Amino acid sequence: SKLDFKEIKVSRMPVFMIVFQYAIAILSYLALYFWNPLFAQQTFICLICPVATSAPVIALMLGANIAVLVSFTLVSYVAIAILTPFLLPIVGGTQGVHFLATSWMIARQIIPLILLPLIVAYLFKNYLPKADSFLQKHHGISFYLWSITLVLVIGKATTFVLEQPSDMIPVEIGLAAISLVACVFQFVAGHAIGARFGNKVAGTQGLGQKNTAIAMWLAFEYLNPLVSVGLAAYSVWQNIINSTQIYLKGRS
Repeated sequence: SKLDFKEIKVSRMPVFMIVFQYAIAILSYLALYFWNPLFAQQTFICLICPVATSAPVIALMLGANIAVLVSFTLVSYVAIAILTPFLLPIVGGTQGVHFLATSWMIARQIIPLILLPLIVAYLFKNYLPKADSFLQKHHGISFYLWSITLVLVIGKATTFVLEQPSDMIPVEIGLAAISLVACVFQFVAGHAIGARFGNKVAGTQGLGQKNTAIAMWLAFEYLNPLVSVGLAAYSVWQNIINSTQIYLKGRS
């Protein structure tokens, strides 16, 4: 509701971020594959995963220009629908993956998350100005919605990890460690890219905060399901970082 739709454009920053994201994901997979194929898949999916739909909420709290982040979000989800069907058969070793069918399956997952809210916000802004004004005035509600969602996500992630057999604990620790490295790396890289283009917060949230639900779905469909353990851990790591950022911003 606080977004100026005229500011949404595909600038150099979103394009640079998406190219960087996919290049690092592919290179990391190739570097780790001969050491441990499972860890290679874990790194790949953590890096290739699209930005979380809640990223603009956090970015707004931290004082970012959310138009840039929304632009990157759109580019990120278009990229995962178009590029991922080419990469998943190679990374997952699955054969017979049909490009159009896979692309449409991914698109069906992301259209309600991305396009529908933008359409509703546009309609409110142009045809229901009082409702739009109310949302803008009470935009802090989004923080509490995010908090509720966070409780559900972390709870689901914890349940998933606890359901794994005990003999998988060493592997789970390794997957969680890989996801921690990937998470910290992306927050740091996003901060550096954002600094280069004059929008540190958008860069940090764009690369660091991930839609692990989409990534888990891709993992169960095309990769080793065990990488979902690392994705569950990633959701914990990224939200610890985000919560810390919000706390520090509130203090300052």
